[in-house]
Parts: sequence; C-alpha cells; structure tokens
Amino acid sequence: MTRYAAAALALLLLGAYAPTAHAGKAFIFYEDEMGLSANPVHERSMSDVRLNELIHVALWAPNYADQPQPVLAESAELDNSGTIMTIKLKDMKWSDGKPVTADDVVFTLQTYKNPSSRSLDRNRWDFISKAEAPDPKTVVLTFGRTYREPPSSQLYLKILPKHFFKSTEVAYNHSYRTKPVTAGPFAVAEKDHKNWILKRNDAGSRAPKLDEVRCQEVPEKRTQAELMSYEYGHAMIEVEPQQRAELDADQCCTLKPYPSKSWWFTGFNQQNTHLADAKVRLAMSLAIDRQQALDLIGEGELISGPFTLSSRYYNHDVAVPSQELSKATALMEEAGYTKTGADWTNKGNTVDLRFFYDEALGEQGQTVATNIVGQLKKFGINVSNPAAIGGESWEERIMEKKDFDLVMGVWSFDVNEDIGQLFATGGVRNFVGYGDDRTNQLLTGAYESQDPSEQQAYMKEIHRRLADTAPYLFLWSLRNFSAISWDIQGAHLQAFYYFTQFPDWSLKDE
Repeated sequence: MTRYAAAALALLLLGAYAPTAHAGKAFIFYEDEMGLSANPVHERSMSDVRLNELIHVALWAPNYADQPQPVLAESAELDNSGTIMTIKLKDMKWSDGKPVTADDVVFTLQTYKNPSSRSLDRNRWDFISKAEAPDPKTVVLTFGRTYREPPSSQLYLKILPKHFFKSTEVAYNHSYRTKPVTAGPFAVAEKDHKNWILKRNDAGSRAPKLDEVRCQEVPEKRTQAELMSYEYGHAMIEVEPQQRAELDADQCCTLKPYPSKSWWFTGFNQQNTHLADAKVRLAMSLAIDRQQALDLIGEGELISGPFTLSSRYYNHDVAVPSQELSKATALMEEAGYTKTGADWTNKGNTVDLRFFYDEALGEQGQTVATNIVGQLKKFGINVSNPAAIGGESWEERIMEKKDFDLVMGVWSFDVNEDIGQLFATGGVRNFVGYGDDRTNQLLTGAYESQDPSEQQAYMKEIHRRLADTAPYLFLWSLRNFSAISWDIQGAHLQAFYYFTQFPDWSLKDE
C-alpha cells in the first residue's frame, strides 16, 4: 500500500467514528468493546459497569476518598442486635416521572437473588436474608450475620424500577437491557450497533455538568489513539504502552494512571481429568515464566493469589512462583506422567488441552495467550493455538457450558473484593469447578467475622491456600492509564467505579 493510500484509509476510518454535526458539546469516550447491558443485574464486563455508573442510582456509592456516600439512601440505622437495618430513602424520580420507592429496592434485591435471572452477581447479596418495604420511603434489611455498624460499603446497589417488570425473573435479553428507565445522572436516548447516546437526566440523583455523553465502540487501540489525536473524542479508557508515547507527543490529552483491583489469570477447568489433579496444575504453573509474558504487553505487578498488591488481603509472604522446570517435571512424575519424546503422557496418551482467551483483551490478550501456549508446549503439554471468544459466546461456552480446558481472562473487583463467588464450591462464577473444603471453611470464617483484622487473616490464608492448590495460574495486575482530553475539567478516576464522579466533569468553554 502506498503512503497516500494508507493516509486515505486512515481518514476513512476516522470519518466513520467522527462525531456528527448535531453532537455539539457531547462528551465522547471510546471502549474496545461496547457495554451490552444497561441492566446492572446482568453486568458482564467493565464496559457494562462504566455504562451503568452513568445511568443508574445506587443506595450508596464511593465518594472522592473511596468511602461510602449515601445517594438514594438518606439515613441508615442498625438495631441493637446488629442484624436489622432500617434505611430511609430520599425523594427521587425515575426518568419516566414515577417516584423511586422502597418497593424498587426490595424488587432489585429479589431480582439479583432469583436464580432464574441468572445474575453473575447474585451471591454478592447472600448476606441479606430478607428485604421489606413497610412504607414507600423505608427499607428494612435483615442480615444473616451480625454487624457493629451499618454495612454501607456492601450496599453499592444500583436500583431497578419495579413497575417496568412483570416479575423478579428478568432475562438477559429483556428490553430493559437497551431501553432502561433510570434515576441516575443520564438517561439512554439512543443505542445502535456502535454507540450509546446518553442525555442529561435533570430529575436524576446528581445533576451532571454535561448535557450529553456518547460511548463509542472502537475495537482498534490505534484507531482510538488517532481519534484522540484529531480531538474527535475526550477519553480513551485504556491506553496500551505503544500508544502512550504517541499521545504524549501529540499533546492532545493527559495520560492519567488510575488504581485497579483487576488481575489477569488463566483458569484450569477441573472437569478435565488431567487438570483435576492439583499436582498437574502446579506443574503447569511452574512451567511458565510470568515476567516474560508480562514484558510483552507493558507494566504491571506479578501476583501469587487473587488480589492486587495494594489490597489489604494480599499475602506478601506467598511468593510469586518463578519458572522452575525441574520442580515442574518432578510434580508431573509424581502425578503419574512420563515424558515420551518431547511430550508428557499418561497411559500412553498425550495431554491435549484447548486454550481460549477473552476477546475483550484484544491484541494484549492474543500476545499473552500465544506466549503462554508456547511455553506450555515447550514443557511438553499439547495445547491448542489460542482462540478468542467474547460477548455472549463467552457467557454461553465458558461460564455456562464450561466447554474449555484453559481460559485466560481478567477479574475486576469493587471495594468488597468478593472472591467467594470464584472459589467457593458452587460459587456463581466458579466456572473452573474448583472445590476445596479448607477454602470453603476459610471463606465462611471471613464472611462471618466482625473483626476486620480477623477477616484480613482469613483472606490472607485463603490466598495461601489458593496458591497451594492452583485453581488458576495467577498472572498480574496491569498498571492502567486513561487518555483524557485537555478540554476536560474535573476528571477523577477511581478503581472499578470509573465514572462515579462523572457528574462533576465538564468541558472547557470554547
């Protein structure tokens, strides 16, 4: 391709994403993969989470200091038993004009907890055994454990309008997914195959300074960076290392690091006969040079368990496994495997595994997956070439049918860091089929304890236990950067709750 043709193609691509004339002073941000559901019950990606931060009202949400701040809640009082909390609600209206009531809060909890709604977050609300609405402005929650003070940090609950639904069994493809009734700062005005267009909701929970927001799906990072350089957009959620220098040189935006509770993993499907053996999983973990794979995609911190290094639950006494091929070999032999030529075999059969990775990880995911597969093949494990899978296919094949052997993805957590759903027997996100009595006992202890230092001790011991039993190959937590246009004022980024303070963001006057 000639230089002229390449330039013409770039302009054509940029034109496809350029804002339309009527967009005016709309705030435009780019996602690698657009959020698919405006129903918080069915959030399945961080794109969904960011979208719902903009349009839904929550009981509580983090303030600028990451402490719980009441939003829909006006007050909360815990009774003397520490098991019953009474919440008073503020006066607020849905975008269709109807009042937000206590019945909406109760309905939302029931919908999350209804197995037929198939929410991946339903176990998050197991600590609430009963929810009642004695009057339109009062919610009474009964807990399955005792609290010393109101657990507001566990009640970052985005509320649904009860009057919009027929029952608490809400399917993923319900019309609310794209046409929600909301009480947050913005309401959905339009959705097409590559855009969410949101309009200011004056009746919402917190008046925003901006009138319109546009979320655009732009799969290629390079195209996102070019759009930012041409000043077509105002935010690029995640900037990869190769784009940082380019954007910094263009002086179109500032690169803002933001904290993360996200970490990469490769999960072992324990329905597979080979992977059901912890010795095989540990051997494969020791066959991998994690730093080599990380260096291919940028900066980050290697981890040895299910928390980021900044977490109070991270057990720093558990070392990140380094590549130890001799120890890995010994573990395979202990598990009954022998080396036949270059391959490990068991009763004459090679170890044949299928490898998938989350399509949302883009080029970084493909790079890391290819490297890990190469390292495992070199060790003697016959792993397929990595295949990307995403969206609804991920949900169906990986989460529901569990039709995989190895899968690479990323988990992102809010302030509660609820890993029980991942590793408790029967946990809603325990798609690898991990079951360990000791882990279950430790999780129960952490959930039932009211002593923060005791909870911390339980979680650190869970970290150690998971490192010893290897349900996952724990990889790393990347250092994240966003590109924010110089035209934006007041941008404040938080871990997980990226857009919580967005109502305070504004565009400079031209």
